[in-house]
Amino acid sequence: MSWSLIIGQERIKTQLKQTLQNHRIAHAYLFYGPEGIGKDALAIEFAKAMNCETGSIEACGACKNCRRMDTFQYPNTKLVFALPSGKSEKTGDDPITVLTEAQVADVREQIQWKAKDPYHRIEVPKANFIKINSVRDIKREASMSRTEEGKKIFVILNADMMNAEASNSLLKTLEEPLPGIILLLTTSVKDQLLPTIISRCQLLQCDSLQDAEIESALISKEGVDHSIARLAAQLSQGSYGNARRLSSLNMLDERKDVVEFLRLVLGKNRATLIDAIDELASSSDRPGIERWLKLLQSWLRDALLLQQNAQTPLLDDEKKSMESFVTKFNHANLIASIQTVEKAIAHLDKNVYLHLILTTLAIDLRKFITEAPSV
Repeated sequence: MSWSLIIGQERIKTQLKQTLQNHRIAHAYLFYGPEGIGKDALAIEFAKAMNCETGSIEACGACKNCRRMDTFQYPNTKLVFALPSGKSEKTGDDPITVLTEAQVADVREQIQWKAKDPYHRIEVPKANFIKINSVRDIKREASMSRTEEGKKIFVILNADMMNAEASNSLLKTLEEPLPGIILLLTTSVKDQLLPTIISRCQLLQCDSLQDAEIESALISKEGVDHSIARLAAQLSQGSYGNARRLSSLNMLDERKDVVEFLRLVLGKNRATLIDAIDELASSSDRPGIERWLKLLQSWLRDALLLQQNAQTPLLDDEKKSMESFVTKFNHANLIASIQTVEKAIAHLDKNVYLHLILTTLAIDLRKFITEAPSV
């Protein structure tokens, strides 16, 4: 990997490159921000560049150290993450060797996935927290004489998953840093870390990604169809991880459900509309409703672009349906329609009664789409 392969995060990449160029590397960094935006990718690339044999701000990808980092076989860099508790595990035990063969195989598989894809979230079955033995292993390895030149780097993924014992143990390491030892922590919930841990790290707040960055990455990295990539990016809330999950779902079929709902809203059969609202409210949880509302909002935004004769990438069938809608309701106030969906999403966050949210939404949409504008 190289800096250019990390999606977005230009501000943080520039900051890390300057750190490398100036040779002013702190003993601990905390990368924080929403889930799925590339915090792990940044930390891993930073670790790789620090020990690249070229000494450049960009890892060469060809030297011995870089090649071993590509598979996490480099002894100077170690990933620390949540692991299952071993049977009869005692304080001081090796956090890996106490596991069963099957669990060790799971761990190795996850590390292989992470090596191939830094955006992969490591999840080992029954691993609910980062164990104190994993943190003590950091201390043990840090105190050992090194057989390799370079910095010894520990990348603690999802550091908020440390239990109380592990947190307190790490704090002692941060309070008495050893020369040549670098700790890189990542977290999506910074406030769950001990304030004393936070205060002893250089803080790097990572940004949510732009829709265009996510859309481009889905197309180039994952081979996702343009229309699905655009939809997934719009619904991802700035998270590439969310976008990848969404792109694997059948969102085009879900958009068809949204269109069917609009047909009922604009039609004359009130009983069918009421049934549809009842079914939607009773069959979906709030996260599911929120995604459905955002799909509706996305469809209305595309319709607004067509109404304004702007370009928007749509599949042929969907484009015909939308063009028919825009032609039939040529005076529709689509800006107000989009805003009323946004209001429904806000009410959803406030735990307003679902039937009331959806019924009010249907009434407002019909008004904004069908009523002629006042002169």
